[in-house]
Amino acid sequence: MAEPGTGGGALGYNSGLVTVSLTALALIVAASLGWSGFDLLRKVLVQRVAPLPLLFVLTLGQAPLFAVWWLIQPQAMESGYWGPAVLSVLLNVVANVSFLLAIKWSPLHLTIPLLSLIPVLSTLLAIPLLGELPSHRQWLGIGLVVLGALGLHLAGAVERHGFGALVSGLISERGSLMMLVVVLAWSLTLPLDKLAIQAAGVPLHGVVLTVGVALGMLVAMAARRELGEMRQVARAPGLSVLAVVISTLALGLQFLAMLQVYVSLVETLKRGIGNLMALAWGRFLLREQVTVGSVWAVVVMALGVALILV
Repeated sequence: MAEPGTGGGALGYNSGLVTVSLTALALIVAASLGWSGFDLLRKVLVQRVAPLPLLFVLTLGQAPLFAVWWLIQPQAMESGYWGPAVLSVLLNVVANVSFLLAIKWSPLHLTIPLLSLIPVLSTLLAIPLLGELPSHRQWLGIGLVVLGALGLHLAGAVERHGFGALVSGLISERGSLMMLVVVLAWSLTLPLDKLAIQAAGVPLHGVVLTVGVALGMLVAMAARRELGEMRQVARAPGLSVLAVVISTLALGLQFLAMLQVYVSLVETLKRGIGNLMALAWGRFLLREQVTVGSVWAVVVMALGVALILV
């Protein structure tokens, strides 16, 4: 397998077929399942704790775990680390705050579907930053996963609100425009994180990223006068600790996978698996109805994943 990122950036591009090894696939699947479980826990926790304090505690809680990992497996920091690391921290803070504003200002059916665009945009951004150029077949797979994800999110909304109203809302709603900021920021953090972990290793970058984002959330809470709301976390200590552990594993495994595979493929597979798991959580835990449109969306995503893996 060609080494992703070798000779990338301004030096050239990695083109042609890049296969996903069994090890990388196992890392991606494990990370995706971790993120899916974390999302489920956050849905439960946000009913008891305000979003910003919850995000601050969960993010800061990851730092000690990454620090222990670094003590067990230390790696020296190389030159060129701080540029992408600091940019990733800033963009993550912007993305998280913008996400909360987007879902506050506009309905979920007009905001959440836009997150499905992240694999395409991260793929485009990784070309100049990392020199990672997927093959034609992988581009098709990425497109199908994105198309299926959009269909999965939009199918029910079209039924309830109509196609014309949905398109009009996506264009006019300020929450939708804010979610595009989220999409751009999170898409750019992926190649930046890869540059950072190549220069300093996964655990050290994990410490810097989580502490930096937590400090950003602390500033945001102070600006919104929500510091006192951090006491709400005591309402669910067990679930909070479990969420911290699972999210640390998910982020660490994702970073390890990114060292072996193009970031575009990691993100696409993660989004595809995450959407499938969200559908499963809704069906078996929340007793939500699975529509014909949802089934077709799953089929399209599965075909896209198959094109990436074969």
